[in-house]
Amino acid sequence: MNISQLSLRDIEYIVAVADELHFGRAALRLNVSQPTLSEQIKKLEMRLGLGIFERSKRSVQLTPQGTDLVEIGRKILREAQNFLSLAQNKKSPLSGSFHLGAIATVGPYYLPYIIGPLRKSFPQLELILHEGHTDELLSKLDKGELDAVIASRTFDENKYRIYSLFREPFWLATPSDIKLKLKGNKISVKDLNKDKLILLTEGNCLKDEVLDFCRISRNTATKLQATSLETLKHLVAGGNGVTFIPELALDDNKKLKGLIKYYGFIEKSASREIVLVTREQYSRPENIRLLYQKMKEHLPKFS
Repeated sequence: MNISQLSLRDIEYIVAVADELHFGRAALRLNVSQPTLSEQIKKLEMRLGLGIFERSKRSVQLTPQGTDLVEIGRKILREAQNFLSLAQNKKSPLSGSFHLGAIATVGPYYLPYIIGPLRKSFPQLELILHEGHTDELLSKLDKGELDAVIASRTFDENKYRIYSLFREPFWLATPSDIKLKLKGNKISVKDLNKDKLILLTEGNCLKDEVLDFCRISRNTATKLQATSLETLKHLVAGGNGVTFIPELALDDNKKLKGLIKYYGFIEKSASREIVLVTREQYSRPENIRLLYQKMKEHLPKFS
């Protein structure tokens, strides 16, 4: 087999099946029929003279050779996308599709500050937003599925370029009728009843930040957990405990008015650093420079 017999579409097929480990889901993602996808992969395996996948009625698994091929295939697809992106970027910086990830505890609260200014300054930009946990988003960044990620600075930074955006204070949300030991309407973490603490579920970096700040073991189980900041607020409003809320997520929900009170912390360390992250060898540094510049021009103001 020579290189002229191999197409980028072939590589897209094997990478999609490797990602999904399911021919039906991969076919849906690729917008082709499942029989077409299966037949094309079989033909490719015959031309290569090796099996890429092990198939059974219940599962699809990569062979050892397939694992190696898929890793190279990802790099080829990433470089092909870089090829097209670079050509587009030469004509018009920060134009075309740009996939931006944001962790769930930041995205809904920070993105409104920048979407309007980006659309106004770069009308040819197609900003495609993705939400998830830090590990999920960074994995997609590694694979070339995302161009950049907005995250809290809680991860291993070795493979990335980091651009600091802002430091966001934490506030303590409590039921309105709870009595606290306050100093000038602020609370110290040492006066916090940690048994009453409600946290986000595993996988949310905010949970780890709160545990670290409060010096609580990560193995400590809490009575209640929530999957989102909004659910945390509802639990607090229901009198179930207290929680940490980043300042951007503080809002005046009229239906919860009078049920929650918010208190700042005496400790200045009660905060998190929000950053823009991209790959170390990202092929369009000018796009990141322009994006970061626009973000810095439209930062939120904190108390």
